[in-house]
Amino acid sequence: MRDNDSLKRGQEIFSNVGMMKNLGASLDEVTEESATASFIPGENAGNYMGGLHGGAVAALIDTVAFFPACCLPSGRKLTTESANLHFFAAARLGEKITAVAKVLRNGKRVVKVEVSAFREDGKKIAHSIVTLLDI
Repeated sequence: MRDNDSLKRGQEIFSNVGMMKNLGASLDEVTEESATASFIPGENAGNYMGGLHGGAVAALIDTVAFFPACCLPSGRKLTTESANLHFFAAARLGEKITAVAKVLRNGKRVVKVEVSAFREDGKKIAHSIVTLLDI
């Protein structure tokens, strides 16, 4: 599938993910081995201190991991087996957050995806290795 077709197909699927709708997130780029998604967090993504809730970042990371063209846009049925998530920095509400997923291993039954999330200023706020299982 060409990257442009994969992006269009991915955006159709992504736009129907309830959590991504709630966050106002968009799928911005898709290649065979990578995907990029972003959102500008509003109050619905806030924590008790008024910053960005880590769960919103985790949701974006978990979701974008499925969107390299070799995964969900291809029609492959996968589920998250695990996500090893590390946070490095805080982010503010209203500040664009971008998550970049890169396939590390695309096996018959297991896909390993590295996902990093960044603030608008380029500072890495989180990193994860997500393991997806073919179902």
